[in-house]
Parts: sequence; C-alpha cells; structure tokens
Amino acid sequence: MTFYILTLFPKTIEQITRESILKRAISAKTISIKTIDIRNFAKDKHKTVDDKPYGGGQGMVLKADIVVNALESIKQKPYTILLSASGKKYNQGMAVKLSKKKRVAIICGHYEGIDVRVEKYVDEIISIGDYVLTGGEIAACAVIDSTSRLIPGVIKKASAQNDSFSQNGKWKMENGKSVLLEYPQYTRPENFREAKVPKVLLSGSHAKIEKWRQNESLKRTKKFRPDLLLRNPKH
Repeated sequence: MTFYILTLFPKTIEQITRESILKRAISAKTISIKTIDIRNFAKDKHKTVDDKPYGGGQGMVLKADIVVNALESIKQKPYTILLSASGKKYNQGMAVKLSKKKRVAIICGHYEGIDVRVEKYVDEIISIGDYVLTGGEIAACAVIDSTSRLIPGVIKKASAQNDSFSQNGKWKMENGKSVLLEYPQYTRPENFREAKVPKVLLSGSHAKIEKWRQNESLKRTKKFRPDLLLRNPKH
C-alpha cells in the first residue's frame, strides 16, 4: 500500500513514520510513504502557497490551484482524503476501509484552511476529533498508523483482533455490537506496590480468562467511554 502525503512540512511526516512498526513495514515494503511538498507547486519565485480569503477574515488560506496541481502530480489516481476540522469523524471502521486501498493520498491543511474548491477533487473529508490542530500533519500520521497496522504483515493478526474497537479483524459496529475498550493487561512483577495480578490470569484456564477479559472490557467501557454502550440498549 502506498500513502501520498501532501504537506508543507514533509519532514514532520518523515520523522514520525521512520520509527518503530511503521519503519519496519516500510523496510519490508509492506507499505510505502511518499511525501509531496505542496510548496514545490507554487508558481512565483517566492513559492507562495496561500492568500487572503475573499470577503475578509483572519488568517491565510491555501490556494486551490496549487493543492490540486500537487494532487494531480500523482500518476496513478489514489483514494484521496482531505483532513479538515469540519470533516466526518475518523473511526476504526474508516481505518479498516482505508487499509484495503492500494493508494491513499492525504491532504494536510495549514494556516486558516484550504480553499473549499479543493473538496471537488477528494473522495472523503475527515477529522480525527472535535478540536483544532495547527496543521494536518499529526492527523495524517494518526491515519497512516491506524490504517497500516491493519494491513497483513505489518503486525501480528491476533494483535489487531484484540484491539479496542475491533473484533476478529472487523469493526464491531459493523456487526451491530457495542464497541468495547480492550481489557486491562498485566505483566511481571506479579505484585507491584500491593497491586496484585488478578488470580484468574494465573489460573491457566483459557475459558475463565476469556470470560474475565470480556467482563473487564465491559467495565472499562462503562467507566471511561459509556457513550459507546449507548449504541446498544442491551448494555
């Protein structure tokens, strides 16, 4: 799978994606991440990429012609995402969908935003949360990371299956079930400052452990994300 990241700050993307699991996935050629510097498509000697908005207002806006020219420099048409605070909220289901694409382009906004006419050239507009970032680079890295780990060969299949929001490699809501957070994890030492590992995890009974994990997932979801359970009246 190939990611094309359209950005004014390619080094930000490169620094984050050249570490840990993503670095190994790139080395194994399971994924490829190509940054496209939007500023290279500026037409004047000052490499100007933004301008004042029509009608007045605060800040500067990225120019439509420059962003679209950068996007159209990609030879094989990718599935294109525009990152915007006004977009559809990103979730695990969207990560699953993107992980099945061969080519994904992500446009990172900056300054006050991007000329709205760019939206005509994208397939989807998404936001990673109800808050505003200085630029789209951090959001792009979140999309790359969450999507890549679902691609076969990037991490062990069993690891992805047990993630929060996932079940057997599928987003739980696709099956009409509640989205549950992952169960709590423990490791050595068995007793840390009077906080002991639950006995059931030392029992060796896979059936008991599985039941405990299901119950704990429900408890943690009720405690930290009760909004997820409201989608299913059974809980």
